[in-house]
Amino acid sequence: MEDPVQDGVASPATPGPGKSKLETLPKEDLIKFAKKQMMLIQKAKSRCTELEKEIEELKSKPVAGGTDDITKALTERLDAILLEKAETEQQCLSLKKENIKVKQEVEDSVTKMEDMQKEFEQSHRNYVKEIENLKNELMSVHSKHSEDKASLQKELEEAMNKQFELSEQLKFQSGSEGDLKRLQEEIQKIRPAFEEEILYLQKQLEATTDEKEQTISHLQKVIEANSQHYQKDINSLQEELSQLKATHQEEVKELMCQIEASAKEHEAEINKLNQIKENLVKQCEASEKNIQEKYERELENLRKATSNANQDSQMCSVLLQENTSLEQVVSEKVKHLEDALKELESQHSILKDEVTYMNNLKLKLEMDAQHIKDEFFHEREDLEFKINELLLGKEEQSCIIEKLKSELEDLNKQFCCTVEQHNKEVQSLKEQHQKEISELNETFLSGSEKEKLTLMFEIQGLKEQCENLQQEKQEAILNYESLREIMEILQTELGESAGKISQEFESMKQQQASDVHELQQKLRTAFTEKDALLETVNHLQRENEKLLSQQELVPEFENTIKNLQEKNEVHLLSLSQRDMMLQELETKISSLTEEKNDFINKLKNSHEEMDNLHKKSEGEERLIIELKEKVEQTAQYNSELEQKVNELTEGLEETLKEKDQSDQKLEKLTVQMKTLSEDKEALSSEVKSLYEENNRLSSEKNQLSKDLEVFLSQKEGDVILKEHITELEKKLQLAVEKQDNLNKLFENEQVQKLFVKTQLYGFLKQMRSEVSEETEEQDVVNVLHAVGESLAKINEEKHNLVSQYDKRVFELEKEIKCLQEESVVHSEELKSLLRDHEQEKVLLRKELEEIQSEKEALQFDLLEMKNANEKTRLENQNLLIQVEEVSQTLYSKNEIRNEKEKCFKKEDENLKPLLEQKESELQDLRAELRSLKDSIGKSPVKSDQLSSVKELEEKIGNLEKECKEKEEKINKIKLVAVKAKKELDSSRKEVQTVREELESVRSEKDQLSASMRELIQGAESYKNLLLEYDKQSEQLDVEKERANSFEHHIEDLTRQLRNSTFQCEKLNSDNEDLLARIETLQSNAKLLEVQILDIQKAKAVVDKELEAEKLQKEQKIKEHAGTVNELEELQVQLQKEKKQLQKTMQELELVKKDAQQTTLMNMEIADYERLVKELNQKLTSKNSKIEDLEQEIKIQKQKQETLQEEITSLQSSVQQYEEKNTKIKQLLVKTKKELADSKQAETDHLILQASLKGELEASQQQVELYKIQLAELTSEKHKIHEHLKTSVEQHQRTVSAYQQRVTALQEESRAAKAEQATITSEFESYKVRVHNVLKQQKNKSVSQAETEGAKQEREHLEMLIDQLKIKLQDSQNNLQINVCELQTLQSEHDTLLERHNKMLQETVSKEAELREKLCSIQSENMMVKSEHAQTVSQLTSQNEVLRNSFRDQVRHLQEEHRKTVETLQQQLSKVEAQLFQLKNEPPTRSPASSHQPLKNLRERRNTDLPLFDMHTVAREEGEGMETTDTESVSSTSTHTQSLEQLLNSPETKLEPPLWHAEFTKEELVQKLSSTTKSADHLNSLLRETEATNAILMEQIKLLKSEIRRLERNQEREKSVANLEYLKNVLLQFIFLKPGSERERLLPVIDTMLQLSPEEKGKLAAIAQGEEENASRSSGWASYLHSWSGLR
Repeated sequence: MEDPVQDGVASPATPGPGKSKLETLPKEDLIKFAKKQMMLIQKAKSRCTELEKEIEELKSKPVAGGTDDITKALTERLDAILLEKAETEQQCLSLKKENIKVKQEVEDSVTKMEDMQKEFEQSHRNYVKEIENLKNELMSVHSKHSEDKASLQKELEEAMNKQFELSEQLKFQSGSEGDLKRLQEEIQKIRPAFEEEILYLQKQLEATTDEKEQTISHLQKVIEANSQHYQKDINSLQEELSQLKATHQEEVKELMCQIEASAKEHEAEINKLNQIKENLVKQCEASEKNIQEKYERELENLRKATSNANQDSQMCSVLLQENTSLEQVVSEKVKHLEDALKELESQHSILKDEVTYMNNLKLKLEMDAQHIKDEFFHEREDLEFKINELLLGKEEQSCIIEKLKSELEDLNKQFCCTVEQHNKEVQSLKEQHQKEISELNETFLSGSEKEKLTLMFEIQGLKEQCENLQQEKQEAILNYESLREIMEILQTELGESAGKISQEFESMKQQQASDVHELQQKLRTAFTEKDALLETVNHLQRENEKLLSQQELVPEFENTIKNLQEKNEVHLLSLSQRDMMLQELETKISSLTEEKNDFINKLKNSHEEMDNLHKKSEGEERLIIELKEKVEQTAQYNSELEQKVNELTEGLEETLKEKDQSDQKLEKLTVQMKTLSEDKEALSSEVKSLYEENNRLSSEKNQLSKDLEVFLSQKEGDVILKEHITELEKKLQLAVEKQDNLNKLFENEQVQKLFVKTQLYGFLKQMRSEVSEETEEQDVVNVLHAVGESLAKINEEKHNLVSQYDKRVFELEKEIKCLQEESVVHSEELKSLLRDHEQEKVLLRKELEEIQSEKEALQFDLLEMKNANEKTRLENQNLLIQVEEVSQTLYSKNEIRNEKEKCFKKEDENLKPLLEQKESELQDLRAELRSLKDSIGKSPVKSDQLSSVKELEEKIGNLEKECKEKEEKINKIKLVAVKAKKELDSSRKEVQTVREELESVRSEKDQLSASMRELIQGAESYKNLLLEYDKQSEQLDVEKERANSFEHHIEDLTRQLRNSTFQCEKLNSDNEDLLARIETLQSNAKLLEVQILDIQKAKAVVDKELEAEKLQKEQKIKEHAGTVNELEELQVQLQKEKKQLQKTMQELELVKKDAQQTTLMNMEIADYERLVKELNQKLTSKNSKIEDLEQEIKIQKQKQETLQEEITSLQSSVQQYEEKNTKIKQLLVKTKKELADSKQAETDHLILQASLKGELEASQQQVELYKIQLAELTSEKHKIHEHLKTSVEQHQRTVSAYQQRVTALQEESRAAKAEQATITSEFESYKVRVHNVLKQQKNKSVSQAETEGAKQEREHLEMLIDQLKIKLQDSQNNLQINVCELQTLQSEHDTLLERHNKMLQETVSKEAELREKLCSIQSENMMVKSEHAQTVSQLTSQNEVLRNSFRDQVRHLQEEHRKTVETLQQQLSKVEAQLFQLKNEPPTRSPASSHQPLKNLRERRNTDLPLFDMHTVAREEGEGMETTDTESVSSTSTHTQSLEQLLNSPETKLEPPLWHAEFTKEELVQKLSSTTKSADHLNSLLRETEATNAILMEQIKLLKSEIRRLERNQEREKSVANLEYLKNVLLQFIFLKPGSERERLLPVIDTMLQLSPEEKGKLAAIAQGEEENASRSSGWASYLHSWSGLR
């Protein structure tokens, strides 16, 4: 009877809201609390099952208006009851007569029954109140349980993630194991070949070092001699050039003198003509006087005068002879001559004006060209700057994308959280349903219909809440999908804009790259090929060394892998067991939910039955009493089940605690392992670098020592033989290099040929199949376009493959690093094993002293040892014979190999000319192909050209076949050579093994002989054994001392070795520098030789041309009147000579540039020398670090051992947990069997629900898939639209360019036609003149001398006019080209400006939108804050009011309590006084009188004392009493209360005494519960607002950063107007040394470029010199390419 009282009183122990307490609790306490809650739920479920059984029993009873089964059962029950009634009536009739005396007792029982009914009504009221209180508690428990469940779900998710990570690690380990096995197999296969190659390479190294030492000395001498010789050649060539210039200038002067002479002659002729005019005037005056008299004399004078005149005067003289009227004829001739003179003068002046005009035009055009070039350069710089800006914008957009992705992830997380909260709320609602069902079952016996109505209303409210939550979920999903679509659209837009920018940038680059000279590309390829070959050789050597070092560590790695596999298997087993446990728990939860659904369905049926049963409950009170007894039995069963469940929960708590401990230990172990792995990686990288440096130094030391030996031998030996040898070696090396280069070129050309062939065939087939014969002209153009596009695609694929290959190489390097780290660990383990072996050696020495006492027994074995000696001698002899045979076979094999090498060399020499022929043929074919392509591009394709293309393709195919055959032959020869090398190496290995065996046998023989001698001496001198024993002990001491001395000596040797390795590394670095210098000198020498050969060729051509010119001049002097054609040819040859001179000048400029590059290379070499010195200094510091790291490795080893011990202990604990789990499983199986009967009825409903849920989920998944597909299609559509736009723009550009070209070509054709017409007309007039001149020459040979000068002048002038016309045409062509380029550049500039404007508009609109959003968010935030503050103030005020009211009520209660206590004390004192009086009275009264006072006392007590109900009255707490967490439930209590219910339950649940006011306390309780609920609700609201505020603050930060970035861009556009100043500042920053000078430039760069704070910090770090190492490693090489203009 005390249990419910304790439950009621335990509530004030832990007041306050539940959520805050649960949040502050640690994980372990939360887990305990969750377990207790689970226990309570299980108890409730067991009660539900019992109530179900009762309901089924009630269903079996008769019910009016029920189903058929119920009606049958009820009818049967009614029949039985009627029979019982009949029997009872008969009994009553029989008993009425007998029980008339017992009527008084019956009346007493009636009164008692009335009292019982009153008590029953009071208990009913109390139960109603308790139900209300329990409802309030359920609400609080619901909130707490949701939080507990959330924490448990998080832990489950973490466990699942860990399991997933472990599974991934296992997969990775299995993959790595497979890879390791493959690597081991490959290593085993490769190992013999590598060992053979290493031996061969070692021998080659020895030979090559000797050869190199000789070649270096010879090369130095040869370089000096060559440099002197080249300087002499250059000087001689310069002298010859100067002589040629002088001769050319003399010839020019002679030509100028001839021109001046011709001009003087022309002036003299004009003077003669003037004199002739004067003479004619005089003669005419004389002839007027003496016409008739002196007719014959005048004729003779006229003939003499006209003999000196031109062709016109001769004609005049002929006409004068014929004409009769002399005066008229003379006057006409004079006028004609005057007109001719005027015309000549006018022509001369016009020509002069034209010459001056053309000179001016030429100067203007040159100025315009320079201006256009400058403008183009500036525009190019502007475009480059804009491209850089666009790239920066792209980077910023990528940053924005990343931020948006992070926001998306946050939104996803929030969505997941909301989904989890929804699930929790649903589960909590389910739990509420269960609790409400239990409450209804409790109130089932009371028969109150009001409670049913309230429960129905609550169920409807909960359903509405569920629907609201589902709607909210759907809205959240829709919001998420819309955000996702927006993000996808943004990503597509950004990708497209980036693609456009990259395309434009690539087109600009291609245009600029076409301007770069072809010679620079050839130089680049040559240098890059050479560097690549050297790098590949060094890389291969290093890889060989690494593989050899790693082969030794392979078995150790295998052992470690096996151990790890075993450990992983153990962990997997433990994880699988835990997974099984989790699955079982999930099945339990699902079964419970199914039970709950069934209960709800049954409740509905039970409510209907309850209505009928309550009507008949008045007449069936006896049945109720039986049911109460059954309830008590079920309560007992429940208590037993609770005890079992408590035991199970305790076991679970223990397992969870152990699991937490193991998890913590595992986390610590993982952290330690990570730190160890990082340390190991650092150590391994340092060790690798040190090993490489040691190897280099050792090789350099060896080389230098050999150099010294060679130099000493060279002084003594002959110099001539060494020179011959070095020359031969040089030739060999050059031949080998040429062969390699030819092979590489041949392979590359083959690949290119095959690629071009396949593409052309494919495209031609496609085009032929698709297009008709009429469109053959367009087919070729389409094919070429398609070829270009396919080439671009293939280049992209190549880049992708290269990137994939780089990634794979990176992954392999990572794996190699991991293996190296493991090797370091194994090396440490081996060191520890060595220490153990040393300890064992000490123990063995101790055992030696014991063994000496057993020498007497060994003397009997002497005879056997002698026999063994004889056998070993025989075996030695046999081995010596075998060694001799092996050596003979080796010599024979060496001879065979030398012969094979000679054969190979001969075959190589035979193949070289063939390869050269094939290359020449390939070049011819390429030239033909190019010519065909040009012809195809210019003119339409014909059938003859297609046939020629086919013939060329057939030729190419034949050549490729021949090349393949020759390659196969070369490969076969190489395979034979490799086999021979392998056989040689194997024979050498055999010889080495035989020699080692011989040496071991000899050493054994010596040891045996020594032991035999000692034993013989021991046998002979057995008596002196004691003395020998002493001597041996002394010898042992001496040997120990020797061992110590040897150990010290070994330490000294190791120190010397280290020093020597350092020296070797230094020498190696020096040697590498020397080799690099030699290579640079050789390359420079080759370049100089090539240049000299070019100059000599040019000189020879010039000499030939000069000789030809001299011969032509002699012919001209002999002929004196050569034709006009010869003069034109000479002028054409002069132009060619000028062009060749220009070419030679350009080549000289290139030579000067190369010389500048050599100076830069010298600067680089000096920097590299400085770096080498610094690296040597760093080596010393690193060695000291290595020693410290070794000590740390030892410490970490010890830590690892301790960790392994901990792992073993953890494994044992895991096994214990597994055993406990098996026990728990057995118990669970038992419980499952008991629950199986109840689950059978529920399975059908659950199956239906599961199928419906599955269909719903499938439909939702389909909807989501359709949405994803829609989004993808929209993105693809956008991409296609943008691609179409770009293609249309490109097509328009190409069309415009082609139109411009067509117009230009049409204009050129028109001009050419006009020129042709003028030339034809001039040629015809020229023919006429020539015929006239020839006639005049035949008629008059006297006047030839005078007319030849005029003809020469005319021809000279015509030649000048032609030259000027040619120049005019060239300048016009250049102008047209420049105009076309300008138009294209302007169109591109316009497009870029439009895009720029679009981008600006978009950014402005986005800024405006973001600012509006910001303002709205800020306003909302302010509103939320103000509301929050108001709610807080209201709550605080309410809380204070409630506190004050509660205190007042408590005071009133305390005062009433005092009054009651005082009254009770007074009554007690009165009763005691009465008792005392009664005792004092004599016992004379009758028994009746004695009974009366007792009755009076009882009545008084009943009247005076208040009526306390044992069920309702609470036992008061004593002071210092502690309330327990779990209270035992009595048989009468219908529902057990949890910890959270007790925490949130009202302080008193009992009826107050009769003299107290009941309503005040109940009102207080209601107010308290309402305040707690409101406080909880406000706390949840506060948390939500805080979360939203945090999200808004993050968004505000992002918006601010974006606004700042846009403002910086705007300011940058303003400040970047002055590009030259920015360029100068950046160049100064690059060239200046790190320090204060760089730091001064930082503010200038910041103001110009508007840098962000992060960028400022990086620049400041660079300026201070934090990245000196990187800059030093790069050196001058980073600036070389940018200076040389190779980019």
